[in-house]
Amino acid sequence: MPPKHLVCFAHGKESGPWGVKITRLAETARRRGFEVLSPDYSRTPDPRARLAQLLQLRPQAQHALVLVGSSMGGWVSAMATAALRPNAVLLIAPALYFPGYDAEPPAPPALTAVVHGWDDDIVPVERAIRYAQKHRALLHLLDSGHTLNDRLPMLELLFDQLLQRALLDAAYRATDYVVASGVGDLVLHVDRYDAAIEARLIDACGLRQQWVLLSASNPGSQQLSTDDNRTRIEALRREIEQADVPRFAVNAHDPAAQWPDEISELLCDPPTGFAEDLARRYGQNAIVRGQLGAAPELLWL
Repeated sequence: MPPKHLVCFAHGKESGPWGVKITRLAETARRRGFEVLSPDYSRTPDPRARLAQLLQLRPQAQHALVLVGSSMGGWVSAMATAALRPNAVLLIAPALYFPGYDAEPPAPPALTAVVHGWDDDIVPVERAIRYAQKHRALLHLLDSGHTLNDRLPMLELLFDQLLQRALLDAAYRATDYVVASGVGDLVLHVDRYDAAIEARLIDACGLRQQWVLLSASNPGSQQLSTDDNRTRIEALRREIEQADVPRFAVNAHDPAAQWPDEISELLCDPPTGFAEDLARRYGQNAIVRGQLGAAPELLWL
């Protein structure tokens, strides 16, 4: 049985599975309720062989999987994202775009952060900037060198923030989004396509291209009172109605009961950018978007 939450580390070319950085970051992960895996890649200096080792190991988690790679391990973790589908990735001074393994890594998850030292004399900082720019990844440039061992408190802080968001990402993906009015009880899920549900939405609101789920409750995932959330959702509904966008009430339910139920709204064919703008103004972390013929996807804002 896979662990509930897992962090899988990939160490650098010359280091080992339990160097200073990994040891410290593993402590941070455990404090957040993650189990930790750090394979030993030292039997080979070949990055492709290391990638094959990770893919053969195929780390999995029931809910949140996070990959962390340092230096050559950063290349390994970046290249593994398409196959392993982690919730989040942390790349520390990743050895990208080197001769012999210079292919562009696959598109990473939205929760991807890169940390690099301005004075790195092993992996030029331009490599991190190039990757982050290409994939719109969060980029932290620190006054440090390649190992970043002199910036461990900052690394721990940045990693802890990423872990918190990875847990939220897993919660969003596990949620039952129950459409409770207008079209009967339909249950939508992120990453699960249901043609029957799509057909019922088409009948109910003449859906042509896409629907979007968003809420106004609990901005930034900070729990508000029932009254405060009710006031916010009523204000959100007024804005949707003024824009003349068809909507249905939705109850977002966490089957694990770690988060209270949250009232949301399903919008049918909203104007471009309308739902994203509303969600940002109401302090939301993410929205769920369903395109016709495709599984609903979670979009971090």
